[in-house]
Amino acid sequence: MAVQDYVVGYGSLLSSYSRTTYSGLTEPAMPVVALGWRRGWTVRYTDEAATYAGVRPAPGHMLDAALVPTEITDELRHRERGYVFTELPPETVRPADRSHGELPEGRFWIVVNREQVRADTSHPIPQSYVDTCLVGCLETGGEARARAFIRNTELWDAHWIDDRDSASPVYPRLTPASAEQRETIDRLLAGEGVLRHRRAA
Repeated sequence: MAVQDYVVGYGSLLSSYSRTTYSGLTEPAMPVVALGWRRGWTVRYTDEAATYAGVRPAPGHMLDAALVPTEITDELRHRERGYVFTELPPETVRPADRSHGELPEGRFWIVVNREQVRADTSHPIPQSYVDTCLVGCLETGGEARARAFIRNTELWDAHWIDDRDSASPVYPRLTPASAEQRETIDRLLAGEGVLRHRRAA
């Protein structure tokens, strides 16, 4: 019997809309934490002129994520082309909440940056991507999970632009955020003291 693969998604894969619409990943995802990793704005996609979320090993830290059932297809590898698929020991992944039950059987993968690169004016962090991540957090754990994403992500002070209302948002796999979601996201970003770093596109 084939072994089921799961990706520990910690960026846009948190969003069911982004997973389903752009990668055909329609199975429900399970909120989890991965031990020993820290998220930061450190993955550069030169072909999209943007910087996205990446991870680095960080003993003692926990990464809020979603366990996404998948096949490691060429399409998924293209979506995650700035990363290397890295298998995780199952004991380093835990359900985010006991109410979610036990972890499924299978192989767990995390995508790890090929390099750590800070955002700059030519490769900014786009708000369209931030919204996609945080809408996913709101879906899977409400404001507490979105707040944890913000608090446990490094380098908010790098170049970050508000492209929400742009005719051509930077992030091509975005989840459209409602007005209410935008207000919630901005309130949480302000509450964590990072919204001051965002600039007009």
